Amino acid sequence: MKKNLVIIAARGIGDLIYHLPLLRSLYESYKEKLIIISNKVNHSKEIYKYETFYEKIIYFENTRFPFFKTLKTIINLKNLINQFNADQLILTGSPRRLMVPVYLSNVKKKIIFGGGNFLFSKDNKYQHLTHSEKIIKYTDDLNLPVKNKNFFLNSSQIIEKDQNSNNTVKLFITLDSHHDQNNWGLKNYIMMISKIIEYNVKIFINFSPSKLYFLDQIPKKIINSNKIKFTHNKNILEIMNIINSCTFVIGNETGPICLGASLKKEVHSIYLPIHTKPESQIISDKTIYYNAEKESDETITIKIMNNLLRKFYKL
Repeated sequence: MKKNLVIIAARGIGDLIYHLPLLRSLYESYKEKLIIISNKVNHSKEIYKYETFYEKIIYFENTRFPFFKTLKTIINLKNLINQFNADQLILTGSPRRLMVPVYLSNVKKKIIFGGGNFLFSKDNKYQHLTHSEKIIKYTDDLNLPVKNKNFFLNSSQIIEKDQNSNNTVKLFITLDSHHDQNNWGLKNYIMMISKIIEYNVKIFINFSPSKLYFLDQIPKKIINSNKIKFTHNKNILEIMNIINSCTFVIGNETGPICLGASLKKEVHSIYLPIHTKPESQIISDKTIYYNAEKESDETITIKIMNNLLRKFYKL
């Protein structure tokens, strides 16, 4: 058996889903649960709550600090790594502020995804790929005995409260995206939601808690509808439970879309190629994508509504 320590530097929820094949393959190859040191902003303790491949998850600070504070975080991370006496360490990114404590640690075998052949150098051979594609490529390069390609979260223990009743169809709609780079537009979602609530549905509307001003722009008809619930004040685990209880997930290509795909929901993802590619397609080939650069807002709305209506009448 080999004790593996994995450092996940990525910030996003979707990034955690993209790591699942790596983490499962390591666990199944070496028959020992992993120690995971994870960026504290990515909510890995909640996302991985029901997974069986890890012994513990420890959060660390992965932020660009002024020089002297950066030195302190480097020392702290090195000391944290050394606590576990790991046989092998895998850092799944190559920021130099994380490469330094890895090199300074006492772990014998160190693997850095994107690290070069020389100290602190970088390997750009996969630079043209998306983040999800890079993780898969570097995982393949490990040549592990067991290769688990499963991107689906273990949903068997996720609580599904408020089940559909009286043929009510439940939808989860997310209105924004990470850094707002991939937003389709609030007015478009308002128009779509106004159409959907005419049917026997329950809609969970999600956006970042920092964007309470959205509530000033959403019509009272939607806000006051008994078919609408807002989830901006829910934690990540509660969001997962809600998504798992829904039939449809709709929104910009961002974290909740990846969660929906990983929980095997019917996902409708809208993206702007200038900012992001439809990365979540690596999770499931059943996700339906809409390119907001090539298709008009009206066309996207019509296509999504047509897809929904076909399913409404079947359910």
